[in-house]
Formats: sequence, structure tokens, C-alpha cells
Amino acid sequence: MRNDGIKGWGRNAAVAPSPRLIESLRSGLRILAPVLAAGLLMIALFGTGERTLHRLTGAIDQIVDRNLAGSVKLADINTRVQSVNARFNRLLAVKSAGRQGVDVDAELAAITAQVDNLASDLQSYRDVYATPAQRVRLDEILRKLADYKSAVAWVGSMLGIDFASTVSFIEPFGEVFNRVQVELTSIVTETSKDAQGQAVEATRQAEKTIRTFLYSAVAVMLGIALLAWLIGRYQQHLRISSEMLRQQVEARTAELRQANDDLAASADVLRQLGDAGLALTASLDLAEVHEALYRHLCGLIPMDAFGVVRLSGDGRDIVFEHFVLNGRALPAFSRSTRGATEPAARAMKLLTEVVTVGDDASIWMADVVGWADGARIRAAVWRPLVVSGNVLGLITVQSHDGDAYGPRTLEILRSACAYAAIAIANARSYRDLEATLSELRAAQDKLVQQEKMASLGRLVAGVAHEINTPLGVVLTAAGSLYGGVTDLRDAIAGGRLTRAALEQGIAEWADLATVVERNAVRTAALVKSFSAVAVDQVDSRPLETDLSVLLCDVVTLFRPALDRAAIRLDFVVADALVVRTIGESLTDALTRVMANTIDHAFASGQGGHVILSATAASDGGAVITIVDNGAGIPADALPHVCDPFFTTARGNGHPGLGLHVAFNQVTQRLNGSLVVESTQGQGTQVTLRIPSLDS
Repeated sequence: MRNDGIKGWGRNAAVAPSPRLIESLRSGLRILAPVLAAGLLMIALFGTGERTLHRLTGAIDQIVDRNLAGSVKLADINTRVQSVNARFNRLLAVKSAGRQGVDVDAELAAITAQVDNLASDLQSYRDVYATPAQRVRLDEILRKLADYKSAVAWVGSMLGIDFASTVSFIEPFGEVFNRVQVELTSIVTETSKDAQGQAVEATRQAEKTIRTFLYSAVAVMLGIALLAWLIGRYQQHLRISSEMLRQQVEARTAELRQANDDLAASADVLRQLGDAGLALTASLDLAEVHEALYRHLCGLIPMDAFGVVRLSGDGRDIVFEHFVLNGRALPAFSRSTRGATEPAARAMKLLTEVVTVGDDASIWMADVVGWADGARIRAAVWRPLVVSGNVLGLITVQSHDGDAYGPRTLEILRSACAYAAIAIANARSYRDLEATLSELRAAQDKLVQQEKMASLGRLVAGVAHEINTPLGVVLTAAGSLYGGVTDLRDAIAGGRLTRAALEQGIAEWADLATVVERNAVRTAALVKSFSAVAVDQVDSRPLETDLSVLLCDVVTLFRPALDRAAIRLDFVVADALVVRTIGESLTDALTRVMANTIDHAFASGQGGHVILSATAASDGGAVITIVDNGAGIPADALPHVCDPFFTTARGNGHPGLGLHVAFNQVTQRLNGSLVVESTQGQGTQVTLRIPSLDS
């Protein structure tokens, strides 16, 4: 089996080449690749040069062929011109010799046809072969050939008429014809020279192109060789850098992986801290806050004991109002702040975090619960709870592990304690607020009762005062009437009654009866007004209420008080101003506003002016205003005049509930509004908007 294993390993080694060999092959391919590319580029360059030379050679051949063809064609035209000229001269010579067998017209027609052919060929040459400069000269030659043709026709017509004049004309025309031949010969010569020059230039360009391709090929080869060397050096450097970078990436990846793990753990801790903060601040019950804090800390940090501590009222003891050891809640206990080794006292006195480890933690816990359970505690943290500079107490967490509370765990504890401090402060404030609110409610009930009794006393006193006056008059008049009747009876019994005495007595008795009747009617009216004001509060259904009657009753009620204070009241209300409302609540509100005006608007004995008015509102309700020209209300007190227990005359027995009760009656029972507007020194206006209520 050992030999088989060796053979198998050998086969695997032969099949799988080593990484170094693979890397060497890759490096060789990286170097050969530019060389192969250079070779292919050189082949492409030489192929391009060869094609360019072929094109240049073809161009040269084309130039030569074109110029040669043009020269031949032009030389042919020149020869044919000479032939035409010679034929015409021969015709003239035959005619001058007097030969009669020559058909002059036929010869002239043939000459004219040759001239037309020459002109046509010359135009073809001009359009195909001539240069721009030559075209101008050829146009002039064509014009001269046209003139020659015309001259031939004229000569033919003149030969039979005046041969001598015709002959004299031919001589100068021949000179012109000679110049045409000279011009054609010159064009032929120039065309040949131009063709030679173009051929020479094309040859020179071909040689230059060959040299350029050769130089480019050499430069490309040198550049490729340099590039291959640089690529090799760069690949070597890149290989080294890649290896270093790979190592750095591996190290950085490991760091990032660890950082991601730490971040995930931190995110989970932050989530748990957020949940803890929500749970702590969601309740205002102190016991629930303690339980929530203990429950969430158990999932965040190692903890075998947990406690919430506060100072006692006198500051002499530290009270452990919530303490849990090994999952078991212990009864509340206290420790003295005078103990030098008490860690809770040190933490609260110095406002700093105290960490005890080892025997110090064990001794403290053993002193609390005994050595059986306490000796196992090896680490403890005492963290003060501070909110806005106020020390609320502290939190302690303790563990069996001496290394349980490292920097990260302490940071988690500090964050949790910050949430806990706010939650405990809110819970304690709520508890204190509930106690204060209960006291305030009791005081409010007491003051409301006092205000009711005081109002009842003032009402009874006002009623007694108002009724006493007419009742006193009635009693006095009744006594006088009784005395007169007694005197009459005695006079009748004694026989002393006279007619005059009887008439006088009857007149006096009639006056006394009138006085009794008038004062009895006044007393009945007062009792009726008092009954309207003191409507039974049980019947609070909305009813059709005539405000002119209700306000008149209120004015009647306060008329004595207004007279005593020398206050003039103007009462303005429309007749039959009916609003569906709760009459007793509106009467109560108006009574309190009027009483407040009489008590506070005017100084004692000063007097003043009050206007009470009521108008209809657009929504079917009414607007009632009480305006006075009294002292007004200070600007700082105006926003609080409807607050409960707010008064500026508490020393005079006013508890500060008058306008508050009126405001509540109008806004809560009548669904209206009560607005107080005032400027100090310029009086006050109270506006009541009373809507029409449904049944």
C-alpha cells in the first residue's frame, strides 16, 4: 500500500505542473506576445509598403501612358494639319498651272471635311488631355481653324473670279497657318516635358515612401523590443506588488471581517439599548421601570446581582429599594452612608463610577446576604444616576466572574444607566405630581365649597337686606293701622267717636294700606327675582330663554350692591331676544362676572359706570358684553384672570374662582366663549358669546 501511494503521488505530480512552472510559462507568453505582435505589425507594414509601391508604379505608368497618348494624338493632329495645308496649297498650284481637269469644289469640300475632323479631334484632346493653361491656347487654335475653314470657303468661291487676288490672300494666311503649327508643336513639346516631370516626381515619391517604410519598420522593431523589456520589468514589479497587495488584502479582509463582526454585535447591542430605552420611558410606574431595567440588562451584560439605590429622606442611609440576587428578589434594605468602605456612598458622594473586584466585592455581598451566597461575587460596578445635576441614586451590577466588566461592558452599562436615570426621574416626578395633584384637588374642593358658602352668605345677606326694608315698612304701617283700629274701637266703646275723627281715621288707614300694598308688591318682586337667580341646577336642559327678562332679573339682584357702591348701570338689550340655552348656567356666569366687576373694577367709594348689553348673533345665538370704566387689569395678570385660584385680592377673602367658574359655565355647558379684554387704567370688557343649543 505504501508503494501504491508513492506511485499515485508521482502520477499526480507529473500531471499537475508546479505553480512556479506555470508562472514561468505565463511570463514567457507575456514577453513573446509583444514580439509576435511586432512581427505581425512588420508584415502588415511591408504588405502596406508593397501595395503602396504598386499603386505608385501604376500611377507612373498611367501618367506615362496618358502623356504618351496625348502626345501621339497631338502629333497626329499636327501632321494632319500639315496635310490639309499641303492639299490646299497643291490645289492652288494646280489651279495656277491652268489645269482644267481638277474638280475644285470637290477638293474644297474634302479640305473642309478634314478641317472639321481636325477641329473635332482637337476639341477631344482639349477635353481629355490638356491642362487649364493649354486649354486657352487650344481654344485659340480652334478659332484659327474655324477662320481657316472660312478662308478655304472664300478662296474656293474666288478662284474662278479673281485668281490673282486669291493668291495674294493665301500668302499671309499661310503664315497664320504656320503659327498654328508652331503652337501645336510647342504644346506637344510641353506635354512631353510635363509627362517626364510627373514621372520623375512619382519616382521620387516612391523612393521616399520606401525609405519611410524602412525607417518606420526599424523604429517599430526597436520600440517593440524596448516595450517587451519594459513589460518584462513591469511584470516582475507587478508580480512582487501583487503578492504584497494580496497579503495586505488578506490582512485587511481579516480586519474588516472582525470589524463587521464587532459592528454587528454593536448594532445588536444598540438595538437592545434602544428597546430598553423605549421600555423604560414607556412607563411612569417606578416598580415597572425597575423590572424593565433588570430584564434588559440581563440580556446585555453578565449580571448575577442587580440593585437600584436611593438616598433616604434625611440623607443618612442608602436604601436598596430593588435588589435581585441570582434571579431572586430580596426585601428592601438600607446601608449607612457613614461606612468608609461603603462603595455606594463613595459613588454617590464623588459622583463617579466605582468598580470593586475580588475580595472587596465578596466582602460587601457577604455582609449583605451572608458568606454562602456573597462569597461567589467577584466583581461589582456602582454607577450614579444623575439628571440635570441632580443625583437620583445609583445602579449596581455584580457578577461571579472577576473579569466580567471590561471597557465595552461598562460603556453598555453607562448607556443603559442614562436611559434609566431619565425613566426613574420621570416616574418619581409623576409620583410626586400625583401626590401634589391630589392635594391641589382637595384644596380646590375646599375653596370651591368656601366660595359657595361665601356666595350663599352674600346672597342671603343681600336678600335679607332687600326684603328687610319693605318688610319693615309693612310692619310699621301694620302697627300704625292696628293702633288706629284700637283707638277707633275704644272711641266707639266710650261713645267718643265723631264723624270728623272717623273720616280722619279712614284716610290714615287708607294711606297705611297703600303703603302696605306697595311694599308687599316690592317684596314679592324681589322674591321672584331671587327665585329666577336660584333656579334648580338639576333641570339643565336647553330652553327658550328671553334674555331681556333674564338680564333684568340679574340687574335687579345687583341693584342694591350697585347703589351702595355708587355705580351707575346702563342696561341695553333688545326686546324679545330669545336664545335656546341653559338659563341657570348663563345666570350663574353673569352673576359671577357682575360680582367680579363690582368687587375689583372700582375702589371703595369711587363710583363708576357699567354698561350691560345684549345683541343677536348671526348664528342664532347672542353676544353679551359687560363694559366698565374702572381700574382695568395689569398686562401680566390679564392672561391668568380665568385660571383657577388666581386673584389680586386674596387678602379681602376672594379665592379666585369667580371668573374661572364663569368661564367653565360658558365654555363647557353653554358651548360658547368668554373673552376678557382690558387696558390698565382704561377699564375692562367681558364678552360672552352664547350659541343656540339643540335639545
